[in-house]
Amino acid sequence: MESGYAEGGTSTLSTRLILRIVAEEGGEQAVDQVLERAGLLAKKAHLQSAHGRVSYSVMLQLFDAVARELDDSRLGLKLGAAALEDPALAPIRALTRVVGSPAAVFRHVSRVSTRLDSTAVTRCVAARAGEAELAWRVLPPRRPTRLDCDYAIGMIEQVPVLFGLPPARVAQKTCQVDGAPECEYTVTWREHRAGALWRRWRGLSVAAASRQDAIAHAEERLRGLRSAASDLVSGGSLEETLDRVAERADGAVHARGHLLDLRLPKGVRHVRSRGLDESVLETLRERPLEPGIRSVEGAEVLAVEVASATRHYGVLAAVASPGQAFFPEDEGLLAAYAQHAAVGIENSVLLTEVREQEETARLLLTVARSLAGRRTVSAVAQSVAEAVPVLSGADRSAVALWEPGVGSIWVPGSSGWPADLAERLAQYVATPEESPELREMVAAGLPMLVDRGGSTWARDMLDEFGVEAIGAVPIKVDDQLVGIVLAHWVETTPPPVLGEVLTERLWGLAGLAGVALDNSRLLEEIRRQDSHDALTGLPNRALFEARLESALGEVDREGVQVAVFFCNVSRLKRINDSLGHRAGDELLRQVAGRLSAAVVREGDTVARYSGDEFVVLLPGVGDSDAEDVAARVRSNLTAPMRVGGEDVFVDLAIGFAVAEAAPLARPHDRRGLSQRLIERAYEDMHRVRAEARGLVHLEQSPERLRVETELRGAVGRGEFRVHLQPQIDLASGRVVAVEALARWYHPEMGLVSPGLFVPIAEDSGMIEEIGEYILREACRVVAGWREQGIDLELAVNVSAVQLNKADFADLVHQVLMESGLPCNRLVVEVTESQVMSHVAAGDANLHRLRELGVGISVDDFGTGYSSLAQLRRLPVTEVKVDQAFTAQLTDEDSSAFVAGIVGLGQGLGLRVVAEGVETSAQLDALQGMGCHRAQGYLLGRPGDPAAVLDTLLAGIPVPVMA
Repeated sequence: MESGYAEGGTSTLSTRLILRIVAEEGGEQAVDQVLERAGLLAKKAHLQSAHGRVSYSVMLQLFDAVARELDDSRLGLKLGAAALEDPALAPIRALTRVVGSPAAVFRHVSRVSTRLDSTAVTRCVAARAGEAELAWRVLPPRRPTRLDCDYAIGMIEQVPVLFGLPPARVAQKTCQVDGAPECEYTVTWREHRAGALWRRWRGLSVAAASRQDAIAHAEERLRGLRSAASDLVSGGSLEETLDRVAERADGAVHARGHLLDLRLPKGVRHVRSRGLDESVLETLRERPLEPGIRSVEGAEVLAVEVASATRHYGVLAAVASPGQAFFPEDEGLLAAYAQHAAVGIENSVLLTEVREQEETARLLLTVARSLAGRRTVSAVAQSVAEAVPVLSGADRSAVALWEPGVGSIWVPGSSGWPADLAERLAQYVATPEESPELREMVAAGLPMLVDRGGSTWARDMLDEFGVEAIGAVPIKVDDQLVGIVLAHWVETTPPPVLGEVLTERLWGLAGLAGVALDNSRLLEEIRRQDSHDALTGLPNRALFEARLESALGEVDREGVQVAVFFCNVSRLKRINDSLGHRAGDELLRQVAGRLSAAVVREGDTVARYSGDEFVVLLPGVGDSDAEDVAARVRSNLTAPMRVGGEDVFVDLAIGFAVAEAAPLARPHDRRGLSQRLIERAYEDMHRVRAEARGLVHLEQSPERLRVETELRGAVGRGEFRVHLQPQIDLASGRVVAVEALARWYHPEMGLVSPGLFVPIAEDSGMIEEIGEYILREACRVVAGWREQGIDLELAVNVSAVQLNKADFADLVHQVLMESGLPCNRLVVEVTESQVMSHVAAGDANLHRLRELGVGISVDDFGTGYSSLAQLRRLPVTEVKVDQAFTAQLTDEDSSAFVAGIVGLGQGLGLRVVAEGVETSAQLDALQGMGCHRAQGYLLGRPGDPAAVLDTLLAGIPVPVMA
């Protein structure tokens, strides 16, 4: 049941008394009329019961209807007298008489009040013979009515009558209805009358009434316990039984709320509550409750054990509101109820176990049938993964396969994952060396629960995939590990341990998976001998071409498209040269595994075509889908591969071609088309590689390989910093801009020269990640300076790899919007060689950036062969004189060349910036030529943004004569 304040809190004893008065004055017909007026006719039986509970608003609704029906606005005063006659209130009358006197009753009035209504508190201010001061209030958020106040007064008046005395007189001093914090009453009564005869008669009369009430009390208690027993031992599920135990506890001891806190045989904690707000519920959960009555944060809590003859389950507690109290006898009533509850719980546990065993057998039979038609390892893994959530109740699942020769696991099957995490999971590889949990699984082969109490590797892996816990059960064939069934809990609360039922189900699933995987591998091994590559285990060239010709036949018959990928492992030679050919072979095997994990449809084919080349056949895939698959393949190869004792990264150059529907008359035609399709994909691969990579050719060496390996992930590890170098306006002498420069601080290699790592980053494609980081960080810093009154332009270098990405302009725009830096304060610097390359995507990005207001600068101008036409073709706003020419400004020929660049820029309306200014003579020459801006060590060295900001704020002058 949901926690939180429930509106209910009034015993149906109150509504029973109200309807009793209606019946006495107007008969059953009047009762039905009242209930119909109140809209409660359907609840008649419940409102007349002795053990029910209704909301406070329902009681007020009934009060109002009765007052209107009987035309009696002071109806509440009559309820006290009715309470003396109703057999259902005999238990309360009996408990009240046991106290001994009216004064004693008033001193314990809170206990009596709680029995009838847990939405109000009655307290005794003072009580002595013949006189008492009482206070009564309705608990918020409820507000009392005059009828409810009269009900309280009517009950107070009748207390002396229980002891054979006349009714009390109640004088009301304040009223909550009128806005007072509580109702205050002065109660007076006559203690006795003169005459021994009367005193004897009163004693006999009270004794007789007490005996009658005691008998009625016992009978009512017996009926209540029988009702509870029959209701709780009902054959329902365990969850239904626990909910029912908490809900029905109010029938045993009426209170504001109840808590059931159990730990069942499998170790799982179950908490159920009724009528408790979250703060009280949390307090009770955190502290152990011992049997008895005690105060918890100002409220009385009555706790009893829930135990059968053979097992202790936990506690059941009744919780009063502050100011309310329980009778000592309530502990026995709640304990008797708890004994019946324990029997019901024990029966439900046994019944649940039987049902779980039947369900396990049924589910495993269903899985066995589904596996019968799976012929490949990947298909088996996917089917098993899809069965895990149904069997375990987990949110997501996967099947990992153990590759003993490689010493790692990979994940060919998963279920329930978002697309991005599914792709990441498909490329995930783990080894026993890095994972203590996997090492234990390989060694012991036993189920385990991996949670945040595990190793550092386990916690990092759980964080990476957003998972709370993982249940892992090994898949074995001939007692050898072949894989692992994995159940992942994300939003559902994970079990504290892998219980008996869960373990049994996952073991059974793992057994079926082992048989299916073994059968699939035997079948594949037979087919593999003549048609597969010995190194990678992939289909070879002959099998691929045969399958391609068959797929082209479908183009003829059904008009479907067929896509072919041609993939080249870009740096295999470097691995061979640096780490040896064994490492290269191992790399190819891992690439083959990653490719196969990315292309998982039945009917697709991944094959090794030649040394470092792979091909992929995708029937039914057109151009747009092929782009998506290519992106997934590239994503699968972003994680490092462990070969030759090193973590290495590889890229695939992927080209593709698509065969459209066309009439093909003879198989010979299909053979020719298949060769042309492969050739087209091969040509496209070379185009892609030429556009995205190969900007600088670098000699191969172990040192170079190490730099590339360490460069991977350096941004994420926080090793890159942004340094800023000022640009000076030569006319005014003011700092008007800063250029962002990338600096790599490696923990072992120290500050790595940009001349070393930039070409490697460009060659490997990592420049894209580094460049984006520098752009974001620099924009953030300079935008922040604007808030301090320092408004500068920002120049950022952009590589060809970045510029040729179709969405690069959109990325820049997004970064500017996020940082708050205006578009017109950013200048993108591209090299002269990039201007010469005339790549369509790059040109489009430059035009788009200029439309946004971003400046375009041609860096290192004068080192290439750009022409006036090329400068006019692109939206250039600035040219930067290369520092090699600035350094030779004292030479007459160089000075003339730089003057020519300045003149050209001025003639085209372009700003001219000189780099590498290191002497006053160079500065004077540039000013004399009319150069607009300059930067260099003379004017300001590159530095940490904080240091540059301090210099700017200090107003340190630069050596420029305005």
